[in-house]
Amino acid sequence: MANLNEFNSWLLSLNPFGLTKNEEIKSKLEAQKIEVFDFTLGDPKEPTPSFIKKALIENIDDISQYPSNMGSALLRKSCSNWAKKRLAIELNPDQHIISSNGSKEAVFHIPQVLLNSASDKRIVIFPEPGYPVYKAGTILAGGIPYANPLKKSKNYVFDPAEIPNEIANKIAAVWLCYPHNPTGAIISKNQMEKIYDWALKYNIFILSDECYLDMYYEGQEIPPSFLEISYKNNFKNVLSFFSLSKRSGMTGYRSGFVAGEKEVISLFAKYRLNVGLGTPDFIQKAAVAAWDDTEHVVERSRIFANKRKVIDQFFEKNKISALPSNATFYVWGDVPNSYKTDKEFSDALLNATGIMVTPGSIFGESCNRNFRMALVPTVEKIQECLQKWQLKIDSGEFKL
Repeated sequence: MANLNEFNSWLLSLNPFGLTKNEEIKSKLEAQKIEVFDFTLGDPKEPTPSFIKKALIENIDDISQYPSNMGSALLRKSCSNWAKKRLAIELNPDQHIISSNGSKEAVFHIPQVLLNSASDKRIVIFPEPGYPVYKAGTILAGGIPYANPLKKSKNYVFDPAEIPNEIANKIAAVWLCYPHNPTGAIISKNQMEKIYDWALKYNIFILSDECYLDMYYEGQEIPPSFLEISYKNNFKNVLSFFSLSKRSGMTGYRSGFVAGEKEVISLFAKYRLNVGLGTPDFIQKAAVAAWDDTEHVVERSRIFANKRKVIDQFFEKNKISALPSNATFYVWGDVPNSYKTDKEFSDALLNATGIMVTPGSIFGESCNRNFRMALVPTVEKIQECLQKWQLKIDSGEFKL
């Protein structure tokens, strides 16, 4: 039997990705013929638009060959065109953009490019609550993860003034995510500018996870990008990460891109070439179709806004507190006072109703008084499960 202590200690130190455990629980319940309403993994049930599927099918070549690790010229041009329309900036397709297999792959691997194991400047700040992969990628790259608890009183916006100077001098990078997973919080351009000035002062790289940038409700504030803030400075110290997974209903396609400072994009290309990462050409053709179209994005946002409205009405009726949001498709709720922890609440809800929500502590140790709902079921299924939840509340079988 292998002695695990002889293997990568950094890898052994990582906890399993929290949401994978939910699949095991879900499978056991479904095997018992118990209907499960899954609000955990951010994998929407709306169909991928037909024109995207058509683009994929029509571009499966008879001869399969290795794809470019940078992404095809056509895809990078499409991403550049999207940025020009959406952000009013010019990205050079050959210098500022690289394809990625969704955003998770790039989020995990980029610390391998930025961190120098021989340097004292190896701290990587990540938000709490936040995507667990920020911390995991830092650890596997030999970095020093530094959790920064975001405050509800500041609408979960990162405040660099909270970081001590002695820490700031040792920071290599800071992860930010707006619109924010898991809370749905949005940041203003003015707040971004203050963060960017701070990052330049200490030579800190801003790693901006912007995969929810197009997921805002119609008629509401349009979320900004750090690419806009750093545009006149040639994107110095900025990388932004984008994905088609949620925006276009393409979670299984694994397609996204990274944009920012050209020198780091070049290094990332060198890294990906050695790792052997590349997005299949037919996936890239489907991605071009997706980035070139905005109508389907607007329609999907309307669907998520409607889902959010249904949840908000239920929460208001039952006095369940949640952070207001007009972006992403997440609901960040407060655990009712009758429960000691987020896990106790989520277990009780699952046992009483079959509704699965994610305990807040999955997104950080300081978040055990919260829970997240990803609005992935259809509107009809959401209405059905909320009716079931209401019956359990009214009968006293579920306490609030």
